Amino acid sequence: MTDRQIRVDGLDIAYVDTGSGPVVLFVHGVYVTGALWNDTVRELGDGFRCVVPTWPLGAHSTETGGADLGAEAAARRIVHFMEALDLADVTVVANDTGGGLVLAALGDTALDTSRIGRLVFTNCDSYEHFPPGSFAQIVKLCRASSTVGGGVLRLLATGPGQSFFLKAVCKHPPTADRQREIFGAFATSGAARRDAVAVTASLDPALTLRASGAIEAFDKPVTLVWGTDDKLFPLDHARRLRDAFPHSELIEIDGSSTFVMLDAPKRLAAAILEHQRPDSI
Repeated sequence: MTDRQIRVDGLDIAYVDTGSGPVVLFVHGVYVTGALWNDTVRELGDGFRCVVPTWPLGAHSTETGGADLGAEAAARRIVHFMEALDLADVTVVANDTGGGLVLAALGDTALDTSRIGRLVFTNCDSYEHFPPGSFAQIVKLCRASSTVGGGVLRLLATGPGQSFFLKAVCKHPPTADRQREIFGAFATSGAARRDAVAVTASLDPALTLRASGAIEAFDKPVTLVWGTDDKLFPLDHARRLRDAFPHSELIEIDGSSTFVMLDAPKRLAAAILEHQRPDSI
């Protein structure tokens, strides 16, 4: 395992690079770190090169120095990260806001997304659900006032706030140590939370809606690994994506919510492994 940093679009992105073989790139959502994926990476073993960034989405410890933190820039940064590391035929695994960002990247005609070989989406934003309805009020507050938005996120970063958040996104909360890893600087750094306000305020369904045509034209395999016990991103969201992507399959994960990688890491890893086979579509 190697902890590294690379400069992309004017800021440093910290990432963990482990294993060798086919490349799997992980994209998390807001307020969490790349450590969210640790259990799934462990299940995949050393036969894959797992690249796990902590994207600058509010839990990062790297300085952002005035760089553009908006959702559109974050989507571009995913593609530019692959270019910076010269990654090819990449399986991109995305969750929550990260899924919306990957879709936004597909819909950005200025980007070359040919380095993406496969897509694996767990419960995530899509179409008009960017953010999901229950999160929209926080977005409005962050847009209206960075001070008010910062106050809301500061409450969310407390111990009770983290517990509230986790209850909404997983059926099996992580241990205290894992929780600290997952929330990272969101729980400890005012600077990270200020960045989180900027990210949150930028979430806009126009970015995911514009991807509709690109979704229908995407000619590579897509697997949707969806927790069925999810109020943020219900199964109908997954079915809509399955029906829109030309080469897709839907794997339903019972007893799991938004954070499938915490609730069912073995099943998520198995879906990624299966997805590597040429006959998986």
